[in-house]
Amino acid sequence: MVAERYIRTGSPVSSRDVAAGAGFKVSSSTVRNEFAVLEEQGYLTHPHTSAGRLPTNQGFRRFVEGLVVATSRESSLVPVNVELAKEVEVALQQTSEALSEATNLLALVVAPQMSGARIRHVELLSLQPNLVMAVFILSTGRVSKRVLDYRRPVDRGMVEWARTYLNELIGERILTERLIRRALDNPEISVKERGFLLALGPAFDALLDEQSEESLYVGGAARLFKEEGFQDVSELREVLGLLEERYQLLRSLRSVLSTGRVVVRIGEELESPSLRRFAMVAASYGLPQRNLGAVSVLGPVRMDYEGAIATVRGTAQLLSAFLEDRYE
Repeated sequence: MVAERYIRTGSPVSSRDVAAGAGFKVSSSTVRNEFAVLEEQGYLTHPHTSAGRLPTNQGFRRFVEGLVVATSRESSLVPVNVELAKEVEVALQQTSEALSEATNLLALVVAPQMSGARIRHVELLSLQPNLVMAVFILSTGRVSKRVLDYRRPVDRGMVEWARTYLNELIGERILTERLIRRALDNPEISVKERGFLLALGPAFDALLDEQSEESLYVGGAARLFKEEGFQDVSELREVLGLLEERYQLLRSLRSVLSTGRVVVRIGEELESPSLRRFAMVAASYGLPQRNLGAVSVLGPVRMDYEGAIATVRGTAQLLSAFLEDRYE
């Protein structure tokens, strides 16, 4: 009950709240005694002496264990019609975005294999007069960033122009070295504009080097720039740093492939130190005799686990049916 109330309200749960909503006659003092026992066992904690209780990661783990095997809530399907997708890449991209919208969490889908990634969006941010951060969002949802040091202060108007120019010229096109070179060294633009673009070359080179044989589709990444809470550059850089933990995320998700069931990892159960303030709900998908990929959501430890488990499970079933039909 403490975990359910805390997930719903985000506030510490008092003994009076539990006593009033328990559904049977129990005093606040009795609840306080139970709180003390649970706190001693490591399931609850409290911000300060007079506050209510909060579930610890261990408490959330105990709460989630029952949800994973519970049958009271059916699997939920994300609102995407994969039957309309002619290619696996399109289906996975649509699924990751729909899963993110359905859960309001960051959605992660591991694809069976890498296919040609398209540049969905290029963002240029002025950090200091001579520092520019280039952010790339690919069709796979992968986010990459690099800070570039210009020798002289950069005009903000030039940054705005370059952002528009690059998105118009290379947006939604397959990432290739030829495409990048043609965009950066364009004889039809001015010398000043070309000089600014050529200085972005190392960022694009790093992006090309980062391509992997295995794809990770991240749903919800492109919306980060539209959310009011991420307008501050320092906060935005922190979130982007999390998204750049691509290989750590893949490592965590690969371990799900052999389970064939829904897996929930909370806090310290996630291998990467930068992910230990979060929780992940994941499930594998694929063919009857072979798991090919994994689908998951990543969010705060205080998340709607029941909804996330039902949606992830339903999404994995949807992708499995889609792939089985395509492979047959």
